Amino acid sequence: MGNSSHKRKHEESSKSGDSQSETSTSPTTSRGEDGRPVYKKRRVGSECRRTVCNKPTPRVGPKEVSNRGTKRKAQSDLEAPRKRRRTEPVTGPHNVSFPELRPSSTAKPKHVLEPLSREEYEKQYIEDSQLGEGGYGTVYSGYRRHDLFPVAIKHIDKDLVKYQPVVINGEERCVPLEMVLMAMAAGDSVGGNAAVSPLAWTDLDYEVLLIMERPENCMSLFDFNHGQIDEDLAKEFMRQLVEAAIQIHQAGVFHRDLKAENLLLQFSDARLVPRVRVIDLGCGWFVTPGYCSYSGTHCFRPPEVDHRGLYEAGPTTVWQLGCILLQLLSVNTDLFVSRMQHCQNVLAYTIMELKVSEDCKNFLMSCLLVNPDQRITLGQMLCHPWFR
Repeated sequence: MGNSSHKRKHEESSKSGDSQSETSTSPTTSRGEDGRPVYKKRRVGSECRRTVCNKPTPRVGPKEVSNRGTKRKAQSDLEAPRKRRRTEPVTGPHNVSFPELRPSSTAKPKHVLEPLSREEYEKQYIEDSQLGEGGYGTVYSGYRRHDLFPVAIKHIDKDLVKYQPVVINGEERCVPLEMVLMAMAAGDSVGGNAAVSPLAWTDLDYEVLLIMERPENCMSLFDFNHGQIDEDLAKEFMRQLVEAAIQIHQAGVFHRDLKAENLLLQFSDARLVPRVRVIDLGCGWFVTPGYCSYSGTHCFRPPEVDHRGLYEAGPTTVWQLGCILLQLLSVNTDLFVSRMQHCQNVLAYTIMELKVSEDCKNFLMSCLLVNPDQRITLGQMLCHPWFR
């Protein structure tokens, strides 16, 4: 009887020790059958248990992340929130009316000038790596999801966006001016003209995204030109450029920033000479009589901007085309950096030193006359003896 009572007390004390060990913060011991101490592992309370998520976190690839737009720097706590400058619509010479696009293999159910929502943009396009950066935005390569059509996506800060009221199917909308100019210059068929075609645009929180076609197998004329190139090749490039400039002007668009960096050469096995494509209408405007303020690359501005304070679309385009040709043919790369491009004597000497035909020299001199009234016209350029 005494032994059983003593055994019961020993079992109760063992149970008590076990219950205390569940909430203890240090290991506890008990005696085994052989009398040796047995160490028990500590049990952690429910408030200290690690939470394990049974559902794995989805991994997002870099292309998916980039669709959400450019990552912006976080503001410090002491910095007041930045106020965005209100962007007013730009008043053009008239409201531009755009009918519905003609049906084609590239026709889209939504007009290119109607904005996409963020959800529509992320559903339709994938953004990839950066292509370039300029004064008006940063351009990334990308693809259209359903057919992997290559696109370029231009990010522009909202403070820099100019808007133009346009009429689309009887309804007036405010659209980024660059999109309007691209639609006018490129026409209604994607890739049909020298100017790249717009595809869509979307308005995000801090920026506007312009989506346009991205010609494949391309490089800029600036990267292609490593010094003096062959006159015959330069002639073929210039012939395409003059035709493109005439077509863009006839569409009512003034590019204002024609230069080697804004021209692409599209290579193809079917063509002996690369096709010239025109990009970046960020400085563009409508063709109107007379302009006062200049927008474009400073070293390629025509001399009448400084001499008269007024310039015209046609003579300015001719001057810029002449600058491009002179850069292709001349080894004097410092001419436009040294601000000597407006000196007629320096220009004449540089042209006379070129190892090209007399027709080519005459063509250049006609394009780069300081007096815009004496300068050759776009139509006369195409009929010049150099192109015969």
